[in-house]
Amino acid sequence: MKKILITFAAAVFAGGLIAQENRASVGLEFGLPMGDFGDVSAFGIGGTLGYEIPVSDNLGLIAQLGYISFLGKEYEVPAVVNGVLTTETVRADAAGLIPLQVGGKYYFTDNQEGAYLGALVGLHMQSVEEVTGIDLTTGAITTEKKFKSNLSLAPMLGFVLGENIDLALRYQMIFGKDALDETVTTSYIGVRAAYMF
Repeated sequence: MKKILITFAAAVFAGGLIAQENRASVGLEFGLPMGDFGDVSAFGIGGTLGYEIPVSDNLGLIAQLGYISFLGKEYEVPAVVNGVLTTETVRADAAGLIPLQVGGKYYFTDNQEGAYLGALVGLHMQSVEEVTGIDLTTGAITTEKKFKSNLSLAPMLGFVLGENIDLALRYQMIFGKDALDETVTTSYIGVRAAYMF
């Protein structure tokens, strides 16, 4: 009997969510790397798919999945040339990130209208090349490609223009580990311009 009641309550709740004005969105993403990430990466561009479920007059639950590519840029690294310590200019590879995040929006006026505050939490996935060895006689470095998933968090501020345009600004933080297994935070300012269906 308890299972029947729980199943019935879940069905009623799901039916109520479906009856609401759920909306999908397609967005264009721009990213400006900050801190150490900004030292090796230029601006990013990509896209996201989103889905929003209104749960009260002012609150909406959201989910987003996308891809953002950050262009690599040149930077200086220490190098030894003919036994002399100097610097060498190298170019970082492009960094492709796959954000998968969920969160909420609080609208100041009415659901899916006007200004809102929100937050996203989830994962940022990325293929990275990790150093696996260094030949001490030649200085040759061997690397291996790995796929990493790191926890991500982003507070955001946005505005819905008219009925279909959603503009959002967020401060995206990605928490990961460096080569020494120390926790590092990669961050960027993200701007999303989306069309809501």
